[in-house]
Amino acid sequence: MYLGYEALIRRYQLRVPPLRSVSVGVDRAVERHIIAADGDERIELPLRRLGDTDSLLSQLTFALKREWLNLSVLGALFDHEEALQAVQNWLDDKPSSKYARMAGHLAEWLTDHEFAYKLPPGTPRAPLLNPQKYVTGPKVPDTKFGVTHNLVGSPAFSPLLRRTEKLAALLAEDLGTRIAVALDSLEPEMLARAVDFLYLSETRSTYNIEDEIPDNFRAAKFRRLLEQAGEPGRLSEEQVVLWQSQIVGPLSVEGSYRNGQNWLSRPGGRLRNIADFIPPPAALVGPMMEGVAEVAMLATSNSLHPVLAATCAAFGLVYVHPLFDGNGRLHRFLLHHVLRQSRFTPAGVVLPLSARMLRDLPRYSALLKGYSRPRTELLDYLLDADSGTILVKSPQPIWLYAYFDATELCEFILECVKLCVEEDLLEEIAYLQAHDATVRELEGWLDMRQSQLNTLIDVIVQGHGTLSKSKRKLAELLSDEQVALIEATTRRHFANYLERRVA
Repeated sequence: MYLGYEALIRRYQLRVPPLRSVSVGVDRAVERHIIAADGDERIELPLRRLGDTDSLLSQLTFALKREWLNLSVLGALFDHEEALQAVQNWLDDKPSSKYARMAGHLAEWLTDHEFAYKLPPGTPRAPLLNPQKYVTGPKVPDTKFGVTHNLVGSPAFSPLLRRTEKLAALLAEDLGTRIAVALDSLEPEMLARAVDFLYLSETRSTYNIEDEIPDNFRAAKFRRLLEQAGEPGRLSEEQVVLWQSQIVGPLSVEGSYRNGQNWLSRPGGRLRNIADFIPPPAALVGPMMEGVAEVAMLATSNSLHPVLAATCAAFGLVYVHPLFDGNGRLHRFLLHHVLRQSRFTPAGVVLPLSARMLRDLPRYSALLKGYSRPRTELLDYLLDADSGTILVKSPQPIWLYAYFDATELCEFILECVKLCVEEDLLEEIAYLQAHDATVRELEGWLDMRQSQLNTLIDVIVQGHGTLSKSKRKLAELLSDEQVALIEATTRRHFANYLERRVA
């Protein structure tokens, strides 16, 4: 027998993304949790301990009390008048009930409905989310229901953050302080060179994720945009379209958020009329982007950890897909913008987050598909790739798009930040130090232009300490003995660096 959200889904035939965790009642005395290979969870509970499991209110109580909050299911449920009337009756019968008051608050927050209700004197206030189980947003008292609202975001955009062991451990790393300490330890000239490489790496990687190789002009424009990240001000439509104009070609520049339905689809073959992702309709873009902006601002107000706020806002942007082109690069740029606005990363410094995503592209892609696929599969549509048109026949309500679990997204980005600090930044510093030591030793006897010598050392390092035959022309005026000495000198100074690269 299904319980909680799954029971409500089946009872009202709610068209919502499938649950990752399902509770069922069984004729067994012992509770059991079963986790599948894909992470889906089945929780089996002894029926005799549960009491009434037939009514809507009992299932709603079970969901609010024992399961993770799911605003998509609740939004779909409260579209039904029967459910709203049941909550009204619940409030009438048990006006002091914590779960009745939570249901009433959530129903009003998610819809335009208003309940006839008066809080009994002396009723204790209840937090909507348990801070021990969730990362919460700013506390806002709802005096009508005696509930402290502490969700992240707004009705137009509200990601959920479960306080998992992994997330808690990553937050405890104090990565912002570690970035500052690593940078403060560098001489200004060394820091400038390291930062130059990090900008180059981030610029190349954000395009490479989309299988694009930008020309020097576009790469330079994107770098300048990265350098401007963190400018003060709330995220706005004007700001987003200005950013977009700096990362796409002239023919793709847009002057406002999209006014039509867009979609993502793999090109060619039999799949060309199948959409991989159908974002929210144009009518929802403005409200949802306002919600994204609100979450982004939580970083600067210290109401939410900067990496969590940046992750939710950045993935929110790519989920909304507010423009026809450039959404992926804008989403990755927004990570840097929010992190620098909150001073998590210092002015002028960029972490190569896109390079990290590129190294773990299957995981990054899976996280994007974890949002897009289950929502698109719920829609009935006609797609004509030849004419570039799509007709979505199904309703696209706000609750289908505005609410999602961002826990794994935040864990991923926190891990990327951690690796940027522990590996990428330190690796570049080690490279520069070894490079300088190699140059100093070789300059004592080798008469070669600085630019040529730098290139020669770089190529030998790329060849793991050896100059390949195909690159021998870089040292065509040198004897084999001289090349061997250069290789040996380079290997000696780069020994630790090369060892780390192999590991």
